[in-house]
Amino acid sequence: MGQNQPLLRIEEGFPRQRMVVLPRPVVHQALRGRLPLSLVPSDVGYFPDAAGHYVHRPDGSPQCILILCVRGKGWVQIAGVRHEVNPGDLSVLLPGQPHSYGGNDSHPWTIHWCHAAGAGAQYFTDMLVRRDVLPVLHSDGYLNFVPLFEEILEELTLGYSIRHLAVASMAMGHLLARIALSDQAGSTGRNRVTFAVEYMKNRWQAALSVPDLARACNLSTSHFGLLFKQSTGYTPLDYFLRLKMQRAAEMLDTTDRPVKEIAADVGMADALYFSRAFHRIYRMSPSDYRRITKG
Repeated sequence: MGQNQPLLRIEEGFPRQRMVVLPRPVVHQALRGRLPLSLVPSDVGYFPDAAGHYVHRPDGSPQCILILCVRGKGWVQIAGVRHEVNPGDLSVLLPGQPHSYGGNDSHPWTIHWCHAAGAGAQYFTDMLVRRDVLPVLHSDGYLNFVPLFEEILEELTLGYSIRHLAVASMAMGHLLARIALSDQAGSTGRNRVTFAVEYMKNRWQAALSVPDLARACNLSTSHFGLLFKQSTGYTPLDYFLRLKMQRAAEMLDTTDRPVKEIAADVGMADALYFSRAFHRIYRMSPSDYRRITKG
């Protein structure tokens, strides 16, 4: 291409590209209850070395859009802010969010992409909004996402019968879960949470507080609490209680020690309080749990 010739800007039509766009009536019908999940990959594709790729949607898209860059470079622009995209970066564009995106002129990106429609997609984006990681997040394990993008694409290439839609929907759900849970707190955050859990396990009998745990991890109380909840799904003290009850259940299964002794061993001198806490987690009393045949 001559030096003064502008680079052609196109939305699709790249050599070796693959893509499937479902008819919108099919998407709407599937979301009315024909699938195990309220989640449909309405559009999916693979654009290799997408030179000149450019998309501008001033009104956004009705679906959530995922763009995984596996090679080259690109960019995403939202609300006038441009975000550079590199290999391992996943761009997540919310429904109705005006946006533009495209490949780098010198090193055009190779991308796997998908549009996700349905309440399941909304649940996924809500998780990411709460984590404040949008619109571009990086995952060290991004190559694990590629087979799921490929499964969705290959399944819909075969057609959009209920069978193909169901398999593609489940693969989409698996992909969204992997993304939402991957590198959730960053490597430093994960290490701190892992340390906190080990700290708890070595102190079964202790009555730890959130400030105690935060100090052990060298974090502020508020930051530690948020980080722990994002990584485990539980508050620190709820998680610690569940560890205590798990330890108690092991002793109920493997010893004939009285419940009162087991309660004291996990730091609960009040056996009645222990029994109530155990019932909250296991939905039965310690004595009933011990009588159940297991294994």
